[in-house]
Amino acid sequence: MPLYFFHLSFGDRILPDDEGVELPNRSAAREEALAAVRDLSDPAVGGNPRRWASWFLQVADEQGQFFRTPIGHPALEIVAPDVRERGGEELRWKAIEPTTIVPAQHGAASKDRPASKDRPADLARELWGRLQRTAQLLEYNRGLRDELSSLCLVSEVLRVRSRRLVAQARLAACH
Repeated sequence: MPLYFFHLSFGDRILPDDEGVELPNRSAAREEALAAVRDLSDPAVGGNPRRWASWFLQVADEQGQFFRTPIGHPALEIVAPDVRERGGEELRWKAIEPTTIVPAQHGAASKDRPASKDRPADLARELWGRLQRTAQLLEYNRGLRDELSSLCLVSEVLRVRSRRLVAQARLAACH
């Protein structure tokens, strides 16, 4: 029987499975991976999907990785089908950009959007636009914080001056 390896990955870190498991075929290995993911993220079994956010389970055989799935949610990568093998059952997965998960369509277009070869490029452009907007908002936020800091400083100066004036007025009233 073939040997399958179940590697854990988080960002660039990979925790390799050095022993592997003998299973009859890739479908059985994929089902075993999905069962492991369900167990790891099932609160009834003591799992926690948040603990596993951005972790992936990768399944490989002697030919290399052929299946990759997120363990927890939200995942910080887009995962999209890369290569469909014979029969349309097995999928190869590749990471595209950090953000969220795109489910495999198994040969059919989504009801919400048509199938597109440019979908990863569109997502990358959208992500780049959001990153630029985030940078603009962060810069605007920094400006607002600086302005607020200046107003607090002016407020403190005015408070000190008003205390001095009140103290002087009391002294003048006593004389």
